[in-house]
Amino acid sequence: MTNTAQGAHALPTYHPHHDALTQALHWVSLLAVIAAAATGWIMEDIAKGAAKTQVVNLHASLGTLIIGLTLLRLLWRGGAPAVEPLRRPWWLFVAAKTMQVALYGLLVALPLTGLLMMAAKGRSFEMFGLFTVPPLLTLDRGLVHSIEEVHEVMVNLLIGLVGLHTLAALMHHYVLKDDVLLRMMPHRLIRSDSQS
Repeated sequence: MTNTAQGAHALPTYHPHHDALTQALHWVSLLAVIAAAATGWIMEDIAKGAAKTQVVNLHASLGTLIIGLTLLRLLWRGGAPAVEPLRRPWWLFVAAKTMQVALYGLLVALPLTGLLMMAAKGRSFEMFGLFTVPPLLTLDRGLVHSIEEVHEVMVNLLIGLVGLHTLAALMHHYVLKDDVLLRMMPHRLIRSDSQS
């Protein structure tokens, strides 16, 4: 058998953990979501003025960052090193994939509705104070309320999904006792825990 033929039938190379970029994008995305949620709640209690404008700018900047991070994660998934597949029931596989698709979808759609809300108000925002982002497009101001309702529904959905995602990761670690959670942890942290 030739080397070419052997290469064609070669088994894929699997890695025990997600690569560093995948891990970094995952945890930075989580921090950005937490910060966006915090600024979203804070700006509801601030009266109109310079302080509220700064919080709104930060909230919109974080939302835009989350969209960018999510799209980068989706692009990187195709080129990231393959992780060794888990042995698990088909229904658990389907549930995990469904939650994954829903999370990725919300991480793009939720901040997008926020940007559309600002567009309907005709507002621009400062992207982390670096440059001005104009409204995405021209929308009827009468759409603000409808977009805001959709935004709030998506916020609640994302909170629920993140909660389920966290519980699922803990279930894998403490009940099923597999390495799903550890795969997304930095290698140095895992080694330090095992040595302590």
